[in-house]
Amino acid sequence: MKVARLRLGNDDLVQEVVQETLEAALRARSRFARRSSLRTWLVGIPKHKVADALRARSRRTAPRDPDPTRALFFDADGHWRRDLSAWSDPSRVLTDRQFFAVLERCLERLPKLTAQAFVLREVFEQTTPEICRELAITPNYLGVLLYRARLALRRCLELHWFET
Repeated sequence: MKVARLRLGNDDLVQEVVQETLEAALRARSRFARRSSLRTWLVGIPKHKVADALRARSRRTAPRDPDPTRALFFDADGHWRRDLSAWSDPSRVLTDRQFFAVLERCLERLPKLTAQAFVLREVFEQTTPEICRELAITPNYLGVLLYRARLALRRCLELHWFET
């Protein structure tokens, strides 16, 4: 059981694996074909039980958030960290000339290729293949550019529009 203790690191779980191993051995004793020694056969069972326990533990643990920037904007319950009351009337914001002036200034701060990719996608609604052909970039790089553009624009708008 040293192997189980090393792999699992939890004495309660090790005892559970030992118990399951003994139960499995007793249930399967009629299927023991004697092609190996009894000891080899018995050692093989806990290897599988340890693997099962590790898989079960990995399913129980919370998955890692694929977007590490999420914590910047959302709390543990998934609520916005900042008050977004400025978003309460989207039609007013979209028609507000000041907003577009700030957005334009924020776009000017982006690297040229990043801004072009964002405008082609979001303003001109071009598809990925069209944008990639026009800018001579790969679809993966386009994804990177759009991700960077959105983050930078969000920060810029938070600083120069929503916080005012």
